[in-house]
Amino acid sequence: MSFNHDYAPESEGKVYPLLPDGSYELQITDTEERKTSKGDPMVNVECEVINNPEYNGKRIYYNVSFLPKNKPGSGMSTHFVKCINQPWEGSVEVDCQAWIGEKFKAKIGSREYIKKDGTKAIVNDVQGVEALFPF
Repeated sequence: MSFNHDYAPESEGKVYPLLPDGSYELQITDTEERKTSKGDPMVNVECEVINNPEYNGKRIYYNVSFLPKNKPGSGMSTHFVKCINQPWEGSVEVDCQAWIGEKFKAKIGSREYIKKDGTKAIVNDVQGVEALFPF
């Protein structure tokens, strides 16, 4: 007896609709500590759209890199943790699990990239973040 089995990942071939460009309120649903390609600490943040009946629950992913003070872009992680009401002054221990449930606003756009198989894909891209409430 024999049978066929598809070993392809479940998401292969599926089309996920993109969010239209614009500002959205997001809530962090999961985080994962990683490293950048240069070895700096990074957190992959999974978020869902909230307070938007048409797109509630749509997932967005955002990488927050923690670069040394002397590298360009090092202030971006400070801005992000400040926006999500986490400790950001002085020397702090980053606890990305404490980020889960936090909310922020994000400007969402789209970008094209080349996948490993050489095909082009378009994904949503976080182009800016801000706090829901003024600091």
